[in-house]
Formats: sequence, structure tokens, C-alpha cells
Amino acid sequence: MMNTPAVQALAERWANELDAVEAAAPASWVASLRERARAEFRASGLPHRKVEDWKYTPVRLLAESAPRLGRAGSGSGRYAEPLVDGAARLDLAGDSVDGAFPELPGGATVCYLRDIPEELEPQVRGLLEGVEISGPGRAFAALNTVFLDQALVIHVPESVDAGRLLVRWGATGDIDPAFSQARILLLLEKGSRLEMIEQFDSGADGALNVMLQAVLADGADWRHVRLQNETDQSVLFTSTSVEQAADSRYTCNSFDLGGGLVRHEVDTVLAGPGAHADLGGAFVLDERRHVDNHISVDHAAPDCSSEQFFRGVLGGRSRGVFNGRALIRAGADGSSVVQSNANLLLSWLAEIDTKPELEIYADEVEASHGATVGQLDESAVFYLRSRGLSDEAARRMLTAAFCHAVSDRLDDRELANKVAAMLDDAMPEGE
Repeated sequence: MMNTPAVQALAERWANELDAVEAAAPASWVASLRERARAEFRASGLPHRKVEDWKYTPVRLLAESAPRLGRAGSGSGRYAEPLVDGAARLDLAGDSVDGAFPELPGGATVCYLRDIPEELEPQVRGLLEGVEISGPGRAFAALNTVFLDQALVIHVPESVDAGRLLVRWGATGDIDPAFSQARILLLLEKGSRLEMIEQFDSGADGALNVMLQAVLADGADWRHVRLQNETDQSVLFTSTSVEQAADSRYTCNSFDLGGGLVRHEVDTVLAGPGAHADLGGAFVLDERRHVDNHISVDHAAPDCSSEQFFRGVLGGRSRGVFNGRALIRAGADGSSVVQSNANLLLSWLAEIDTKPELEIYADEVEASHGATVGQLDESAVFYLRSRGLSDEAARRMLTAAFCHAVSDRLDDRELANKVAAMLDDAMPEGE
């Protein structure tokens, strides 16, 4: 038996609960996809440690809370104060929109999958049917697909700047909360732009599985910020997949300040010449928190570039994971790749697993990667103490500056300063 009895029992219960999930009058192809996903999950079950990509993700922690599988409860959700002001706002409680859809400039729209214009259906269908849902490593994608009828579609027309969209993930306050499933599809047409900020800060001990699929046409620009500050009992799985055409740009910066079991997957394909992906993240962990970052960038066309820049600070008995992969395919000459993961361990009981990977099949490329794990530089601590700071203040200043290297990547100075202050507040005490 590869899974623990508790995980196996949870998988069997969820497989039975899937049979009771009803759809809201989906199109026939959506219904077919949902039925295939049910069958795949029933056959494969949940991932275990022998599935390489899930080697460091303890699914057993999800089994301990054993949430029911179903839709989120009705009613208004609970949300944190908005991370930014003046942005269009999309509040989501599980897979349901809380309130009205936001109005975006330039004819950009947000709607349910069932309400998409006819001309978008072929592209959307191809995108959804292309998601791999077979095998235990894709179990959570299969679960998510069963709830596909509630998916949201964001469409930004050609050459439109849709401004800033704040997506707040809330909690319903159910006595018996569900393991909620949500899907967002983002379609950016040629030369369009969107800034999207995701805020996971509900203050509830919930469980959420979010899949975000994006297609960036030629010259499109997607700026993506994700901030997570959930409780120590919460579970959050997010998966972001991006298809990038020529000269498109995807910028993503993630910040993890809380959460009990958190896993982020980012997969982007640089499919057109000149595409660029800039991926950064900071995770600040304490107690027994567990955060996985799984990053994959596929250089499938020439003259593309990517950067992975992640920093972790770990205290208590926490554990962090960075698994970053960059693939440069044959013919993708002129590619440029930079990978960097640096980590500070503030406790002898904290753990970090870091695995930067380069897989190169082209000749004319520039590629570098590196990973470091260590403690604070004692000479730097001594220098600050010689300038009048206490030992505690010196250590907190150096640790904060270490993570500010990621928040400083944000274009908006006001947002960068706010995130930096939240990082400072989340810093664990050294031991």
C-alpha cells in the first residue's frame, strides 16, 4: 500500500462523493469531460510519496482534516481587507462569485463558463480538454475538473489595458466546510494587458484547490501577484499554467506568510519567439507550516528568456520546497535562463528541499542556476550591533532585507511597501 490507510480512505470517500456533484446545465462536451474526470480519480486515487512531483507534499495532512468534497456553502463569504484600493474586485467563496461581476475597461469581461460567447468556445474547449487528469499525480486536477461547470472566464480583447483586478478568496463560514474547487481561465488577446492580484487571507481553517489557466497572445502582458496569509490549519493548492505567444510577458510574484499545507505549481510554455517569464516568490514559515513551490518553464521557441527568483525564511519545525525546472528544447537558440533560490534557516528543526534543474537541448543559450541554504551572516550581525542595534533587532533587519529582495520586484511602490511590512510581521523568531 503506497498511501496511508487514512489517505486511501479519504480518496475512496471522495470518489463516492463525486457521484453526487451536480452540474448547472453544462454543454455536452463539458459534461463529457467531467465524467471522464470522475472515472480518472476513482481509478487513480490520491498521490503518494513515490510520485516524484509529490515526494515532498504530505497529502496525509489533508487526510487529517478530511474535509467533505462538494461545493462551498451559500451566503456571503468572509474576506480580509483589500490588499489594494481602487481596483476592480472579484470576490470568490469556493467556486461561486460573491456579489456582482466586476466591470473592466475596454470591453474586457468576466463570466461563467456556461455564458461564454460562441466565438470563444473553440479556444476555451481546447484549453480545458488539454489538461492532463490521468494518474495519481494529476488527482487534484481531476477533482477540479468535476466542478468545471462553475469555472470563470476572463477575456481581454486585443490592445485593451484591462487595468487592475483584485481577486479575493473568502470563506463561507460553514460548520462543515468543503474542500472547494475553483477554475479560472484567462484569455489575453494580442497586445492586451492585465494586472491581477490574488489575495488568500480569509482567516478560516478551510481547504481550497484552485486552477488558473491563461493564454497570452502575441505581445500580451500579464502581471500577477499572489499573496497567501491563511491560518495554520488551512490547506491551499494552486496551479497556474500559461501558454505564451511571441513577445508576450508573464510576471508573477508570490508571497506565502501562513498556511498549514500549501502547494503552488506554475507551468509556463514560451511557445513564441521573444516570450518572457519572470517568476519570483518569498515564503516565510514558522511552527509546522509546509509550503511547496513547483516551477516549470518550457522554452519551446528561440530568443525567449525566463527568470526564477525565490527566497525562503524558515523557523520552528517548518518545511519549504523549491523545485524549479527550466527546459530549453532543440531549436530554441538564443534562450536565456536564470534560476536562483536562497534560503535562511532560523531554527535547527526547520527543513528546506531545493532542486533547481536545467534541461538543455540547444547550443546557443545562456543558462545559470544556484541554490543556497544557510544561517544569517554573523559578521553582518556584529556590524549592526556595533552600530547600536540589539542582537534581536539586527537579526530581524537582516532577515527582512533578505525577503524584501522579492517585494522590491513589484512595480507598484505602495503595494511593495505594504507587502514588505507584512513580510516583516511574519518573520519567525530565531532559535
